[in-house]
Amino acid sequence: MTRAARPLEALAAGVAVLLMALLATGGWTIGGLPLTRADELVMVLAALVALRALVAPLPELRLSPARAAAAGTLLYALVTGFVMVTRHWALRTHALDLGYYVQVVWSIAAGYGAHVTFPPMHAWGDHLSPVLYLLTPLGWAAPGGTALVVVQTVVLAAGALAVFGYATRRLGAAPAAGAFALLYLVNPSLHGINVRDIHPQAFAITLIIAAALAFDAQRYAWCAVALALTLACREDAAIAGVGFGIWLGFARGRWRLGAAVAAASVLVLALDLQYVMPYFRGAPYPHLQRYAYLGSSLGDILLSLVARPWRWIGTTLTPGRLVYLVTMLLPLGFLPLLAPRALVAALPGLAQNLLSVDPVLFQFRSQYQAFVLPFLMLAAVEGYARIRDWRRAPAVLALGFFASVLLTARTANDLMVTRWRLGPAQHAAHELMRQIPAGAAVSANERLVPHLAARREIFIYPTGAGRSDYILDLEAVLSARPADGYREIGRGGGFILLRRST
Repeated sequence: MTRAARPLEALAAGVAVLLMALLATGGWTIGGLPLTRADELVMVLAALVALRALVAPLPELRLSPARAAAAGTLLYALVTGFVMVTRHWALRTHALDLGYYVQVVWSIAAGYGAHVTFPPMHAWGDHLSPVLYLLTPLGWAAPGGTALVVVQTVVLAAGALAVFGYATRRLGAAPAAGAFALLYLVNPSLHGINVRDIHPQAFAITLIIAAALAFDAQRYAWCAVALALTLACREDAAIAGVGFGIWLGFARGRWRLGAAVAAASVLVLALDLQYVMPYFRGAPYPHLQRYAYLGSSLGDILLSLVARPWRWIGTTLTPGRLVYLVTMLLPLGFLPLLAPRALVAALPGLAQNLLSVDPVLFQFRSQYQAFVLPFLMLAAVEGYARIRDWRRAPAVLALGFFASVLLTARTANDLMVTRWRLGPAQHAAHELMRQIPAGAAVSANERLVPHLAARREIFIYPTGAGRSDYILDLEAVLSARPADGYREIGRGGGFILLRRST
């Protein structure tokens, strides 16, 4: 060990202790300078560890790749599960990203079908996610948002085991196989998707990687099951199905099978958008507006991509979209670029995001990366297989880890005591919610809806006023938009609970 290593180790240890203190206390203000963000210390610590690694080799961990993958998976499930559950109980989840699915699952379990009331409609007219039928037991045994966020976290964590299995088949029982499982778990897109409440398309990440693993293991029935479940996640998960068909053709040389899978996925997408969802909605599919400049239907959009490139080339070549591509590839050490035959499978998902006029689609931490990330992981493994005999190959993985930690650091903020410990306002809100009967119709604040959505009728105030039995919202909101025909039965923490008086 060089002399320069010891000071760096001591400094890193000091920053780690400071980070633990910050998480436990919520931070301080020193000399007028606030120290209240854990992500800043995480980035400093990552930089110090990187410098230490450059000065002298880090000691090797005496842990088998399989145990490293298993330990990482368990740690991710526990830590991120804690983050998700505490975010929910601290009133930091949302009506449309959690409450919506709470009501869908509860409604299915109660025998009412996939119905929601914000706005009132059949859920399959907005997004077709029959995979939610598999969560029906949660609607019976543990209705509410807590169980749903835990299930999503466990499903995403299981993706690391699928990555490990896939990497082991491609690389052998090498430390790199365990490293790829850990690289998946620290991926910033994975964290961004997980902390954005619930999105059924997120399940496709694990399912696509599992399908690739099953195909390589010649477990074709399991591969088909994984693909079928992928298509059941959401209507646009057919895009991931097309990507898998491309992967079969380009990465595995199964051109006929790949073409069949891709064609079947396009057919499923066309049927869903043209017939199935309009049947439930009573109106045309609404989400193609993001691509209105290309056409008004799926056929028009596909035709424009081939025959009218001038319509979309300028849209995709913008600085924001190029930064998006870099932030998707950098956490994987740009390894996918070394395996273009596998990387091409990510093009359908990338096209969905890059062609959209909605910037949230090309934000690397959004749920719309669910159809891109699994193919990038597969391509990264293939890319590493091409350079694994290169002496500097581990350094490429190290680059990916370093970039991932920097881009994922904000997740650490959710571990701070000030983020998850309930304050007087949250305690008061929970107490008021407990006063609302289980079967009553409710109109509530957007942040309270996820806690009240396991019922037949739930609305986001002021929608549902006059129809609801109870109203629960902030004093400021109710002062600005009074609810006639209701009387106050409780207040606290800035919230007021009203009950219909007539």
